[in-house]
Amino acid sequence: MSKIVKKLIPLGLVIAMMAGALVACFGGNDGGGTPGVFEEEAGGTRTIRLGFEGGLCQAAIPLAHLMGFFAEEGLDTEIVVTGDLVSSRDALAAGHIDTVAGMLAGWFVPVTQGIDIRFTLGLHTGCASAFVLADSAITQLESGQNIAVSGAIGGAFHNIALRFAYRAGLTPGDLSFRDFPAAEAVIALQNGDVQVAVIPDQVGQRFVDEGLLRVIRSLDDEDFVDDNCCVLGMTGAFIDQNPETALRLTRAVYRASRWIDQSEENRRSAVELMVEHGYVSAGVDVDYIVNLMGNWRWGMPHDLTEQTLITSIHEFQAMGVINPALDPDFVREQVWHPLGDTGSPNFSVQRPNFDSHIAAGQVRFLAEVPYVVRPVCCGGNACGGVAACPDDTPPTDEHCCV
Repeated sequence: MSKIVKKLIPLGLVIAMMAGALVACFGGNDGGGTPGVFEEEAGGTRTIRLGFEGGLCQAAIPLAHLMGFFAEEGLDTEIVVTGDLVSSRDALAAGHIDTVAGMLAGWFVPVTQGIDIRFTLGLHTGCASAFVLADSAITQLESGQNIAVSGAIGGAFHNIALRFAYRAGLTPGDLSFRDFPAAEAVIALQNGDVQVAVIPDQVGQRFVDEGLLRVIRSLDDEDFVDDNCCVLGMTGAFIDQNPETALRLTRAVYRASRWIDQSEENRRSAVELMVEHGYVSAGVDVDYIVNLMGNWRWGMPHDLTEQTLITSIHEFQAMGVINPALDPDFVREQVWHPLGDTGSPNFSVQRPNFDSHIAAGQVRFLAEVPYVVRPVCCGGNACGGVAACPDDTPPTDEHCCV
């Protein structure tokens, strides 16, 4: 059975699967593998550790867990709370977890520098934009601007900003970058420390809705609309040692992603399910999250993910993110390890029948970190006094929290 491990509810959740007629997402549940191989793999006989740092981008992983998609693949899974995106990547590389979702823009550099992580699936489009104050005269990225990026210089949002800059005809030297936590980047905009902030839509869209910010560039724009933002990662060693397990993990996450994409009703059910079981703060604005998820395309086919890789490699090399001396085909082959057939006409994402009940269990943490999706607490005028919520502390102003 699948184990659910979380912090907000210090009880495990066991998914007891009932019999159900369901066509597996890439064809049959054997995934086209050799009969008997799965039972011989280590991954088929132990609990698979699913990394989860709490961002909305990773929603397909807890959903596949909660909805029984992993269990239908014969996998025994547990979710390990890993912290932020960098911690998740490092935990994967170190073998503390078996798979986790990450942002393509944040993983390219480490994997081209020797970290053995391969991408088996693209999850969805969108998830980041360039924001300015609503009353700003700025309409595009221009030379001389100071740009706030969340997640460190050299991290995912810095690299996304560089892709925006590349398409505006700019070079890295044309802009100055400063690192802020996403919510603090909004304060930096208000204080005039920066003119533009490239941060997650999960944070920035709230301020757009409230009239404080405006979007000038986005991964949702027409020229990025088919670009994959986030991917499912596993180490090469894990895939090589557990090829059938890796396929089944990928297939289950793809099923969850496709299910999210099917309808607004599904997205609402997804958010409510994650709230119910503690994977999203109980104080979350469900309508806000549902609408945000609806802006993205979930369940990406392999061909679009591969095209995103090709385009990203070219642009990252041009902007100095990736060593321009590297052969682009070599880089793509190094990181891209697609599993399953995302174009299968037999694909079905019917929600399985299952019973769930609360059972005694232990919270599982890779490190002592606040549980996420981490609320953004807003206080003061126009959400000006933004600060992260202390662990287990309710939001100070619920309508401002994501």
